[in-house]
This record gives sequence, C-alpha cells and structure tokens, in this order.
Amino acid sequence: MSLDETLRILATVEPGGLALDQLAIDDSPDAVLVALGRSFEALSAELAALQQQDAQCAAAACEAKSHVTAVVAPGLERMEAVLNSLDPIERAIMAIPARTVVGLGVKARHAAHVLSNYWMDVPESLDWDARTVRHLIESACSVAGVELS
Repeated sequence: MSLDETLRILATVEPGGLALDQLAIDDSPDAVLVALGRSFEALSAELAALQQQDAQCAAAACEAKSHVTAVVAPGLERMEAVLNSLDPIERAIMAIPARTVVGLGVKARHAAHVLSNYWMDVPESLDWDARTVRHLIESACSVAGVELS
C-alpha cells in the first residue's frame, strides 16, 4: 500500500483533522501507522458504543412487549458506515511494516482486537497456538507501553 493511498484513507476518515506531512513522517518512521492506530481506536470505540446501545435497545424491546412503548434502536446504517470505514484502516495497519516499538504497539493492539476471543478465557484454557499468540501480543503491547482493553 502506497503512502499516498494510506494518506487518502486517513483523510476520508478524519477529513481536515489529520495534519500529516512529509516532515512528520521523516521525524517518526511510524507516523502513518500511529495515525491509522488512532483512527482505528476511535472507530472501534464508536462501534462498541453503538453495539452496546443496540443491546440495550433489544433488552428494552423485550421488556416493552407488555407495554405499548416503542423503542428506537441506533441506526444500523451508522454501524455499517463505521465498519466500512474500519476495513481500509485495518488493511493499511496490516500492510504497513512497523519500524519502531510504537508502530509494533499499533499492530499488536489491532491483532488483539481481531483475536479478541483469545481474552475471553484464562490462557490455560486456550490451545497451545492461541496461547502462544496471546502471550506474544501481550508482550508486544507491554514493551510498546500499550494497554489492552
């Protein structure tokens, strides 16, 4: 993935909000990756909030069956828009090589998100391969100073 294509992706997600020029890229080899990571985290948080609202609305709808109250769920269209925005960002995070520990942290956080099911149980209950990947991601996040949510 070219730098121009990556910057175009970032501009569509954060129009006017991203001031990433060649100087910033020269000062930090992982500036683009870090910017992608910020966009990824923001969109992931928005998606999680929308999903939580959807779950609350579904629960309220079950309770409302005995009442005449109407429950409005958050727009499915917005969830789809967020998912559509996430796709090119995730692909760019995977395509761009990390050159620093900070960039490695971005990649590790993304991997943790993709493999979030690895954190549903204690490590000992995972098969050997999953446990190995989980420990690798946790170690990379620790070295990079990145927290797993």
